[in-house]
Amino acid sequence: MSEHYDVRAALDPEALEEYPNGVGVQEIELTFTSDPDAPSWRQATPVMCQIDARRAQEPAFELLILAERAERLEQTR
Repeated sequence: MSEHYDVRAALDPEALEEYPNGVGVQEIELTFTSDPDAPSWRQATPVMCQIDARRAQEPAFELLILAERAERLEQTR
């Protein structure tokens, strides 16, 4: 059984955290919610996490690879 989830990503440029050593960390906020078309009583509580840009690169790359594979599968049908 598969479920539909709505995924949103955002960042706040004003929330750049700068450390004394000159390193800056920009957090990316990811929010996963259940199907927005479902009635409210069937929706799950949204899940939110924050991830810095360096750690976000790996899942972003994996999503890009999966999207390209899915696109190829769609074109071969």
